[in-house]
Amino acid sequence: MQYEQEEVWFPLSEDILSWDFDFHELMLNDHIRMIAYEKAIKEVVKPGMIIADIGTGTGILAKWAFEAGAAKVYGIDQNSEIVKKAVERIKETGYIDKFKIFNALSCDVNLPERVDIIISEILGNLGDNEDMTPILEDAKIRFLKQNGVFIPKQVKTYLVPISSVKAHEQISNKNCKGISKKYNLGDLLQKLEIRNQFNLYYDIVSPESIYLSSPQLAQKFNFDGDDKAEYKETLRYKINQSALLTGFKGYFVAQLSDNIVLDISGNDIENRTTSDCWKHCYLPIENPFKVQENDELELIYSRYYPPKRNTIFRQCYSWQGKIKRGGKIIVEFSQKMC
Repeated sequence: MQYEQEEVWFPLSEDILSWDFDFHELMLNDHIRMIAYEKAIKEVVKPGMIIADIGTGTGILAKWAFEAGAAKVYGIDQNSEIVKKAVERIKETGYIDKFKIFNALSCDVNLPERVDIIISEILGNLGDNEDMTPILEDAKIRFLKQNGVFIPKQVKTYLVPISSVKAHEQISNKNCKGISKKYNLGDLLQKLEIRNQFNLYYDIVSPESIYLSSPQLAQKFNFDGDDKAEYKETLRYKINQSALLTGFKGYFVAQLSDNIVLDISGNDIENRTTSDCWKHCYLPIENPFKVQENDELELIYSRYYPPKRNTIFRQCYSWQGKIKRGGKIIVEFSQKMC
């Protein structure tokens, strides 16, 4: 896929139920994703282990688990067309008699036994923007053995203020690229009942050259039963240069296993340190404003569910805050998806 830094792309994590094989092909060709997950699975999975693969998709993670010696893999995915691809893949590897497919949401599945490892790749570029937390909490309670483990074992979300006039202009004009015509911004805004295109996050590649401060840890997920699906966090930044503040870059760093880290913060497209399928998250501000070196930025970052939640994947984010200069508030901003 051809793309450039600061190009605005359709936020695929907000349209999970529409994912087709075009997007799965994008994931399968994502260099840093594929290398990291294969190494982590083959580090953690031992011969004879029983695995649950939540969001099995085309079955590539299950395939690697079998290659590492898994005795059985329970693959769970709600997309009936993509599940067919998983079955085809596992048939080709000769492990089909050890592969049990559940074509449903994991919360609607009852496994016949508990598993040693839960493998998942239900990560959005904000970490939890594919409803990871409640899905994996439910799986931990109902699927995992007492001493079982997760892949990934920990996920951290980071946010940093950025200056991207290029990205802001694209959103102003509702100019949003997609991997196919199926992923249409206008249709998504209508589906989510969002009237203002700035009350939505987007996928872009944000280089470090447009950072206006140092990234701050916004949320950490340990999959230990204490992770929060709804939260409000206050982050504070010191601005390092004079520029136009247009929004925030979000990304995750996942500790997949003891020795393997998946970090999507990279932005070198040519040398493939950028994730093709995740890119980065861009939280825009509708009305950009000029900041100066040493200005203080306070960001209140929230995740919550709408009052009427008609799908497990429906979630809301808000990013609002203020700029102080010399101890005085000079500007305030507020964007929210619901």
